[in-house]
Amino acid sequence: MKTIKLFFIATILFTISANSQITKGNWMVGGSGNFTNYKSTFQSNNTEFTQTGSGINISPNLGYFVVDNFALGTTVSFGFSNPSGANNNSHSYGISPFVRYYFRKPEKIINPFLQTSYGYGKGKSDDGGSNKSSGYTIKGGAAIFFNSSVALELSLNYNSSKYNSDTKYNDFTIGIGFQIHLEK
Repeated sequence: MKTIKLFFIATILFTISANSQITKGNWMVGGSGNFTNYKSTFQSNNTEFTQTGSGINISPNLGYFVVDNFALGTTVSFGFSNPSGANNNSHSYGISPFVRYYFRKPEKIINPFLQTSYGYGKGKSDDGGSNKSSGYTIKGGAAIFFNSSVALELSLNYNSSKYNSDTKYNDFTIGIGFQIHLEK
């Protein structure tokens, strides 16, 4: 019986403290990461090539809530790619301004969100090659608030990028991230 009472008290305290800080004037600081296996097709000198591989991306971010549930911010990303069958790893970095909208009221523990961004990046491969990229990302997911300030985020991301004005990549990734929401 004591266990049941303790469970209910903990649940009530958790629910009370889970009033998230997604209101006007607050900041969010955090980041996300994703892992992807990719298959891309591109053309060079009228010959079509297909490449597969894997990659990882780490993206810290900073955002500001201009109105309740709506934030503007920027993400800085760092990536590593390892093409299959090639000894030509690549490293990249970029910056992406974003807009994010949370769909539910701040007092909800689980709050779905939609985020879109447009970014610019540069990369360099082990063989000395380099590239520039631009593209957009649409990210939908849910923020799970542990308390009023800390949230775990799970998302599905669609990315569309163009490299050196002739190579295009489109992919889906699954992301996981953390955000800390700071009161004004």
